[in-house]
Amino acid sequence: RRCVQETVSTQSTWDLSEYKETMDFSYRGVVCPKTESNVCCWGVAKAKEQIQRLYFKLPPLADDEVRIKVLHAGMCHSDCFKVDEEWGSNFLFPLVPGHETIAEVEKVGAKVTNFKPGDTVAYGVFRDCCGKCEFCRRGDDQLCEACPYKASYDPHLGGYSTHMHVKEGFLFHMPKGLPLHKSAPILCAGATVFSPLKRWCISGARCGVIGIGGLGHMAVQIGNKMGMKVVAISTNPSKEKEAKAFGAKEFVCSKNEEQMKYLMQKEKLDLIINTVYVPDLTNYLYTLKAGGRFIQVGAPEITKPLIFNALDLVCNQKIFTGSCVGNRKEVEDTLDFCEKFECHPVVENYKWAELPKAYKRLHDGLPRYRCVVDVASTFDNLQLIILQLSLIHISEPTRPLYISYAVFCLKKKKIQK
Repeated sequence: RRCVQETVSTQSTWDLSEYKETMDFSYRGVVCPKTESNVCCWGVAKAKEQIQRLYFKLPPLADDEVRIKVLHAGMCHSDCFKVDEEWGSNFLFPLVPGHETIAEVEKVGAKVTNFKPGDTVAYGVFRDCCGKCEFCRRGDDQLCEACPYKASYDPHLGGYSTHMHVKEGFLFHMPKGLPLHKSAPILCAGATVFSPLKRWCISGARCGVIGIGGLGHMAVQIGNKMGMKVVAISTNPSKEKEAKAFGAKEFVCSKNEEQMKYLMQKEKLDLIINTVYVPDLTNYLYTLKAGGRFIQVGAPEITKPLIFNALDLVCNQKIFTGSCVGNRKEVEDTLDFCEKFECHPVVENYKWAELPKAYKRLHDGLPRYRCVVDVASTFDNLQLIILQLSLIHISEPTRPLYISYAVFCLKKKKIQK
């Protein structure tokens, strides 16, 4: 990794294809037979393949790393984009997705001081940064330009795993007031909308939220709790009741010309956050006041452009901007805010064995509003015991005795989950 950071020129879009064949990625763990593994995952061996079980052997824990047992893994549509290479072809395979993780600390490295075994932790979209570039120095580590593999997965294992090795600096203590089985999406969906809303919030302002889905339903809750008058905008009129339950003061169906004209002519918006892909944004920008800000957080496939009226943007001094998740402080603030104001994601929970079913719903855009896999509580007990025996490096001669005893205890129902 250090070699790449020193030799690859800084650029906004990384092109690492020339390095894929020569770099050693064994530090993330290597694919191995099930009998030799110490972590079980759901992932893909190659791009655009079906999700399948993969087995890895994690390397020894580094001094600044924490070994975590995954309790709940959130699923984001960006996982599908990476698997299908719709965000480009620079991803490394086999690929284990997942960047919304609630976990329990199992072991800490020699230099770790902020966490201890048994702690409940949250782990989000990023796992690394250089700490030296312009953006890292000012606190925007999510924009780091010198760390090509800064995301939580690719090439590392993502949250669709039983265990992970993660850097101490990118773990968060889980607030005690948040329900663990619901909260994984806060790490991505929550932080993605919280950060720009906090950055540009005006108390009492009219804030439009385009798209009432995984990101949008969190934006409505958070915007409302920040003191803004939220206007939910959706193509689906059936979401009006839910949007208002989340805290929206008004609901506009974007397919209804009269409702859109009302926004454009009489009740314009101070701020708009767009959580979905809309090919033509012209009419949405017309609903924004002069000097207002349009924030794009929904990230579509790279082949899909955005269209808008540049003259309207220029003559009315409207600001069009993007926002990428949030830095570590903003992610921590998101967790604290959601605990304090009870902004909880609406989720569908699935068992470990049902992950492919959840992934299919995710791929088809069907969840209301996020999918979360309950990993540790539904992963097969015997498999988990065997994996944990491997993790603590029990010597080969004595390992069969431990496994036999584990099987005996399971049959006698002496071991709980």
